[in-house]
Amino acid sequence: MRPLALILASHLQERIGALDQVHWPREYPTCGGTRQSPIDLQRRKVQYNPSLKALKLTGYRIQVGEFPMINNGHTVQISLPPTMRMMASDGTEYIAQQMHFHWGGASSEISGSEHTIDGIRFVAEIHIVHYNSKYKSYDIAQHEPDGLAVLAALVKEQQWSLTFLCLLLPLLGQSTALSGLDIEDMLPENTHHYYTYRGSLTTPPCTENVHWFVLVHHVRLSSIQTWKLENSILDHQNKTLHSDYRRIQPLNGRVVETNFVNLPSQGSEFQFYVNKLNNKLEYLRRLLEKTKVEKKPHIHQA
Repeated sequence: MRPLALILASHLQERIGALDQVHWPREYPTCGGTRQSPIDLQRRKVQYNPSLKALKLTGYRIQVGEFPMINNGHTVQISLPPTMRMMASDGTEYIAQQMHFHWGGASSEISGSEHTIDGIRFVAEIHIVHYNSKYKSYDIAQHEPDGLAVLAALVKEQQWSLTFLCLLLPLLGQSTALSGLDIEDMLPENTHHYYTYRGSLTTPPCTENVHWFVLVHHVRLSSIQTWKLENSILDHQNKTLHSDYRRIQPLNGRVVETNFVNLPSQGSEFQFYVNKLNNKLEYLRRLLEKTKVEKKPHIHQA
């Protein structure tokens, strides 16, 4: 028998799926509000805020235990442990609740990220949903004006390989459980820079209480991994689930802030990874030298 939470989630997603996005406000009035997400992040119009520091992520490394993963008919959702936390530069601490994915794949639209950068839509988008730690639970926080925060990462298609897509492959039914989880491995190596603004959930009820943090640097997937993501998940009608993203919403005078002065370029991002690789190579070189010294035979004097 399926858990009650899964049954309720499935019913909700069936109702959402039956409504076109344009008609969401009929049943969920907040979806027609003035602070909706996602938005187009226009880099020339964002404002630098020097008080914004890097996010402090704790518990994002490998986690032991089992983590439920559900195909709710709208996306793939993974439940996260409360030991995963994110602290914003204003000192607010958020507790992780779940993560899910948005992707494209339909014949009319290849890419499927929710947020766009200067009108460009990326292959996919990862959302890690948190709630404000001053509330006792997500159920309480989701109704509060400062209740939620989402860390988002945009996905590019390149010939790089990441382990996180393998998590999706066992999902042949409605739900399963993952043994061990390394969220940090699913994010860009550089999580220091981000765009931030006040918005909403991107699915009904579209509550406007989400503090968004969209990472500047991107996750990489190979073309094969992208194809798997776009063609392996089924909806409630056993049809391939494509393009599970919401359309871009009006900014309506909101300000998007960043914590970097210069716009990141491919060159600067590439240099970051080169530096990371050089650091790892230097560590391995020192480790090898230490091993050679320890194994050097000791000659006893007569």
